[in-house]
Amino acid sequence: MTPSQQRVDAFLQHFAASCKTPLHLKEGVCPMYTDQGEEAAVLEVPEHSDCLLLHCELASTAPHSALNFYALLLQLNFEMAAMRGCWLALDEQHKVRLCFQQSLAQMDETNFSQLLSGFIGTSR
Repeated sequence: MTPSQQRVDAFLQHFAASCKTPLHLKEGVCPMYTDQGEEAAVLEVPEHSDCLLLHCELASTAPHSALNFYALLLQLNFEMAAMRGCWLALDEQHKVRLCFQQSLAQMDETNFSQLLSGFIGTSR
């Protein structure tokens, strides 16, 4: 694990203790699920990065969805007030994902937990 990944893993242990759920980074990634088994969020700390990336699935789309749907998704990325620092992306399985990136420079256990809880709450 890189130093950034070790730092996030320590924050994650603090968060996990409050949730009474075991959570660990594995190869820089930690998926989180609801009690119903649905994806709540995925945390990633890329190997050569000092940033935390959070993302979650918002919707599934068909590979040949209407172009106006994709245009709308891209237009939403410009709605700064609505997106609150997040952006939308389409993954390789044609799932729309809400994404957010935060520098680890000023992060501590408290604001990590607040950020993660807020992101999960926003995505629901």
